[in-house]
Amino acid sequence: MENSQKPLEEVVPNEYEAVLVAARLARKINAERQAVKEQTAPEEFNKMEQRKVTSVALDQLKSGKVKFDRRKTEEEVETFDLT
Repeated sequence: MENSQKPLEEVVPNEYEAVLVAARLARKINAERQAVKEQTAPEEFNKMEQRKVTSVALDQLKSGKVKFDRRKTEEEVETFDLT
């Protein structure tokens, strides 16, 4: 864990939103890993980072590598933008 990480409450003020953002990011990370796994030799894939995707997602949120922006459309529907 890096020293430059902020507490999660500072990144996403609402703890329920933090759970949703982290879950969505973890699914994205998992999909990317599966795509890499399909194209990589098993011995090479085993050398890659194998931390749990939820841990990676939370670390990325806290370190600022992923920005969270809550936007409202004309109908006031909340959407998540994980860029």
